Amino acid sequence: MKTISLKKVSAVAVASLGFGLLSVVPANAAQNAADINSVSLAKVTTTPVTGSAVAVNMLATSDNITNATTDADFIYRFIGYVSSAPAGGSVSGSWSTSAPTTDTEIFVAATGTTPVVSEGGGGTATYTTTLDSGTDDEDYTGNASTVATSAVGAAQFSFTPAKVGTYVVTVFNDADNSGTQGVTEIGQTISLTVVAPSGYSNSLSTAFITYGAAATAPTSTTSAGQNSVTAAKGGLDGINDNAASIDLVIKDVTNSAYASASVSAEITGPGYIRWVDEAVDADNCTTTPTYGADLGRSLAARAVDAQSALYVCADGTSGVATVTIKVTDVDDSVQLLVARTITFFGAVKTITATGVLTIGKSGGAALGDPTANRTTAATTPAIIVKATDASGTPVSGLTFTYKSSSTAVMTETLTCNEDVKATANVFSSGGVGFYNCQVTSSTGAKSGDKATLTVRTIDPAGDGTTFLTSDVAFTIGGTASTGSEVLSFDKLSYAPGEAMIITRTGKDSSGNPVHDFLASPALTFTKAVGGTVPAAGVYVKGASASSTSAATATVFAPVTPGSFSVTATAANGATITATATVTDANAGLMTQIDALNAKIVALNALIAKIMKKLGVK
Repeated sequence: MKTISLKKVSAVAVASLGFGLLSVVPANAAQNAADINSVSLAKVTTTPVTGSAVAVNMLATSDNITNATTDADFIYRFIGYVSSAPAGGSVSGSWSTSAPTTDTEIFVAATGTTPVVSEGGGGTATYTTTLDSGTDDEDYTGNASTVATSAVGAAQFSFTPAKVGTYVVTVFNDADNSGTQGVTEIGQTISLTVVAPSGYSNSLSTAFITYGAAATAPTSTTSAGQNSVTAAKGGLDGINDNAASIDLVIKDVTNSAYASASVSAEITGPGYIRWVDEAVDADNCTTTPTYGADLGRSLAARAVDAQSALYVCADGTSGVATVTIKVTDVDDSVQLLVARTITFFGAVKTITATGVLTIGKSGGAALGDPTANRTTAATTPAIIVKATDASGTPVSGLTFTYKSSSTAVMTETLTCNEDVKATANVFSSGGVGFYNCQVTSSTGAKSGDKATLTVRTIDPAGDGTTFLTSDVAFTIGGTASTGSEVLSFDKLSYAPGEAMIITRTGKDSSGNPVHDFLASPALTFTKAVGGTVPAAGVYVKGASASSTSAATATVFAPVTPGSFSVTATAANGATITATATVTDANAGLMTQIDALNAKIVALNALIAKIMKKLGVK
């Protein structure tokens, strides 16, 4: 077996692996090998990747030089090379004496001439310090303690790896100028792990959107806001307002800014888009757009950096637009980053008012909750108004007034707020373009009184004095009178565990349905039931049901057969009751068995009769 000595590194090996040369003072001078005490190396490149330069800072500690005589020049020569590389990844390197952020020299002049630095070309660089200015007794202070860091060094060795894997860089002080490392010559190695370029991360990249003319960068919170804006060219100010702004932050798999990819975007539906390679700001749209590489309906291969912006602009057409943004990585792979929708609405053409709570309280009271964000059943509005343009697109940002057919019954006091449809908000009225409204009955209103409220908004097609209108009819009811509250089941008999609907109804002393949102009582059962026992609720149109259908039922019949009851405490303190029955499943089975037995007996009789006629015994 052939043995390779580790005491020497041949000049041939150094040359084959590629090296850089760093020399101090002319090459014809001598150096005492003991002058250099240590060599330190530090990785500069945080994450070495293939195809990009990888840098290592070098620094050495040394003795002082005292009372140097005329022409007593010294050479301090350092050789750096890639001493180990993955198969097929052998590369050459080079020195730079100016790259370290903090240049800490191996020697500095205590007296005499300051060292002079010069750099060579090609694959090597020469670092030359003249320690003699021609005057005797010059002193040079050697670096005695500082070590290389990612920022500090006397010089920087770099190479560009072509393969993924582990690379070892060796730097040694070639004191005898032989090109090989002798046993007494100080050196150091550093191991570097090289990986493939990080690449684009779709999960870490973001494309948050904000709707309207806002100049601030959107966040994940504002991306959940309303998505309806005016279709008017130039936006709200009719000049250059943004319809929407999409803030793009492109990241790689290490969650660092990634500028190697490109972005393409297109819009379907109305509007156009504009690309700007900067953070979000205001006023990026126009009434007279000129389409080009950064503005139009479809934009291709837009360069990105740490932050870019895509603006959506109105073109005067209403409807729903979808903006699709894709990212193309350096390997030509394409990923969908996001698809965002925006609704452009035109001038309001039609309003439709729907009465939800239409029985006002006698003696006067507000009815309905006009809260914009409906999160519970308690925030039920009295009227929901839907406003649409000529194409049927819901219209945002309107105000309304009431006209009452009888102010003695229903006042013209109005509070309306546009609905805000939040995620998981099942009670929402419909979102942008829908309005939640409250009404108020008059102090003189009596049970049985009637009035019509006309909901109005200015007709933009008119002269400012005409209105778009929609009517809602109201009646008046009182509180529940003694004996008027009734409980009822939707069936008289249930199978075990079958869905049930229990309804509470109430009338006032005039025999009219009680006013809407009057409290209805909680329920109690004489047998254990399935699901959730209905708690106290509210009357709407004189009734309060546990559910609207068997499919949405929340309470289920007992599993044991026989009679059972539901009870409640009426407003006057009396107990009200309703009764139903759970059928016996076994009894039904026995009935079926008896019927089958009867059929078998009849069949046997028929068979006997036939056999008798045939003479079969």
